Amino acid sequence: ESKLCDGLGPGFPLPVEITPFCHEHTLRTIAALPSCEGCKAVLRMGSSSNNKVDGDEIAVTDNGNYIVDLHFAEAIKNVPKMAADLKALCGVVDHGLFCGMTTAVLCAGADGVTVTAPEKKNKAEKIVKNMAFLSAAVGLLAVSTMIIRKR
Repeated sequence: ESKLCDGLGPGFPLPVEITPFCHEHTLRTIAALPSCEGCKAVLRMGSSSNNKVDGDEIAVTDNGNYIVDLHFAEAIKNVPKMAADLKALCGVVDHGLFCGMTTAVLCAGADGVTVTAPEKKNKAEKIVKNMAFLSAAVGLLAVSTMIIRKR
């Protein structure tokens, strides 16, 4: 719930994994992409597991690559275009944009779980309810099996 926002970009830096070879050139090339307009590309320092500066050394991933954090003051204008542009760059291994990979967003918060899906919202809610029912049924089945085994 605390990570919900009106648009991608402000509030959370976008991680981009890059190869160490010519990393400064790759960083400058990323920052110059028209689809990344307005971003401040910063090489992550310290631990690779968070986006806070917590050391003097370049953060290295498990695969031996570096991470560039893209900081935005405004929402990204065209997320799918940016994702494609980043992925097409030589030196970019991957990025933190997951376009077209989901059908719904499940968000747990103080008021319970909410389901958001731009299309087919009702269908997504039915699936979640069916999953919850199935989960409850499996739980009852497991309890019933344990009781029967004890007899």
